[in-house]
Amino acid sequence: MNKMRLLICIIVSCFACQWMQAQLNLPTKQIAGNTFYYYQVANKETLYGIAQKLGVTTDEILRYNPDASGKLEKKQLLFLPVTFTTGQMSPSNQVRSAFGGTPEVTISSSNEMVKHTIQPGETIYSIAKHYNSTIEGIIGNNLRLSPEQYVVGQVIRVNKDSALPFYYEKKGIRFYNYKIQEGETFTSIARRFGVTQEDIQAANPDMKKAKKGKTIVVPKAYTERVLGDMQSISLDDLEAHYAPRLNELYTQLVTEHRNSRVNIGIVLPFQLHKDPAPRQGYLYTDFYKGFLLALDSAGATATRPINVHVWDTQHNLNVTDSLLALPEMQEMNVLIAPSEPKQLERINKFGGDHGIDVINCFTTKNNDYEQNPSVIQVNAPTPLFTKRVQHWFGTQFEGYHVIYLMDASSEGKEIFDDLRNHIEQMGMHTSTITMSGDLSYDNLSRHMNPGSRYVLVPSSSSKESLRKVIKALKQAKQERFDCEFCLLGYPEYVTYLKDYQTDLQDIDTYVFSRFFNSKGFRTRDVEAMYKQSFNGEMLNSVPNMVLMGFDLGMYLINTLGHGIAIDNEAPLHRGVQTSFKFERANIEGGMINRAIDVVHFSTDHQITTVVQP
Repeated sequence: MNKMRLLICIIVSCFACQWMQAQLNLPTKQIAGNTFYYYQVANKETLYGIAQKLGVTTDEILRYNPDASGKLEKKQLLFLPVTFTTGQMSPSNQVRSAFGGTPEVTISSSNEMVKHTIQPGETIYSIAKHYNSTIEGIIGNNLRLSPEQYVVGQVIRVNKDSALPFYYEKKGIRFYNYKIQEGETFTSIARRFGVTQEDIQAANPDMKKAKKGKTIVVPKAYTERVLGDMQSISLDDLEAHYAPRLNELYTQLVTEHRNSRVNIGIVLPFQLHKDPAPRQGYLYTDFYKGFLLALDSAGATATRPINVHVWDTQHNLNVTDSLLALPEMQEMNVLIAPSEPKQLERINKFGGDHGIDVINCFTTKNNDYEQNPSVIQVNAPTPLFTKRVQHWFGTQFEGYHVIYLMDASSEGKEIFDDLRNHIEQMGMHTSTITMSGDLSYDNLSRHMNPGSRYVLVPSSSSKESLRKVIKALKQAKQERFDCEFCLLGYPEYVTYLKDYQTDLQDIDTYVFSRFFNSKGFRTRDVEAMYKQSFNGEMLNSVPNMVLMGFDLGMYLINTLGHGIAIDNEAPLHRGVQTSFKFERANIEGGMINRAIDVVHFSTDHQITTVVQP
């Protein structure tokens, strides 16, 4: 059980970066007898983006380029001495198994990194001065904290001695002598110098009235650009320099951080605090293991670093709310949410409020995608699913006769009714067989004419309804060789394959579904990886949770991991079990997966899957 708990405690960081060399691959210049690398800023480049590109920290650039803390201009040059060496970041060769620990990512820096606990009376400005660090560097090292959260007792990370001289605007008062001219008053003089009459009178307490020829003292505020450093600048000047743009600076760094990498949060009720954990918890754990296998298989191909964070909601709404209150949650690009209605509702709202995508891949019984643009619905809602089936049906069975097999069961009735209305609108020839018990061969055969083609459409998706028709359909396939027919199956049929797969192939059956696992070589490859990594077998479930996690992980690597947004333009991804092709639900809504699987169980006992994008 302890090993199972370890699984949820790890944070997986899969860095798809190449080894950084000890020296920068940049041109050099001789300046004042010293050799410097130089980099020319491109249009709209930011300090953070350049640091990521060069494999250095923002502090390291600011140490030699103090003015880079402001807005960078196109063609501006940034310099680093040739004696400078970049910190090396070692990418994980593979994601370790959940029971074997986390991937190792080592970052070395020429500045000493220390942890500091904020004391009473301390501020971000006093801390920066104490450690000779930059404000940008402190914020960048602690993106989980907004500026308002630098409070007593909070632990932050600081790069010591990372600040270099920088320019700032120093404000003060200077006093100038001025001889009063004819007709002038304190009011006109104040207006002329941009000060107040009260300030002039306060500086000249012995003079009650302006008199021609008298010399007075005029106090005038000034602002000048001063080159200073963290040691010499006053706390007041430092705060005046940064305070007006501190929140803007924080937002910019967080945005650049989120855009430069992919932070994925898996927020599921693993319930590993229970011993033993319920089956649901183990199924969610299998999903997570499948996700890890995807990172292990393809994470290194991504062009953006991928970080995966895992939290256990414990199937407790209070725990879910506590997790969503964590500062690091706002750094996520994507959250993967559970099927539990209240937890899913909370996480969807959090995503909508903070502009974070929320992936719902476990249930169709949630309609938040209709009004929340952050929701990504993996399992197509029934109306869209039925519409996709109707489109395929009209193309696949053009010229066929339709025979409805009406059963008393109401399972699958919504899909059947919509499909039936569509068939009637198409003007296809139809007939109906009403079953009070098992379908008889004679009754079926009477509805078939030699030389015609038929598609049989059951009114129910239940296993019992399928059992009622199997015998008659198999006999008709053997004896009515003078006509052609096939059976249309429902998504639920994929759960009946253990008992009916051979029968469905004997009949010639088409099954439409949101997912399907053909158990071919791709499945066997995942099974082999699972056994090698976790020393066991995947749990048996429909859909298979390992494959669900694997398919979603591969999709996110192939999209977000390559800077591709999850939208209408993202290409179709064919998974082992689930395929992905998203479209916007409506102008204000989220994304929904329009890809469905059409599985053909043919009479030559082959299984062919065609994805309808």
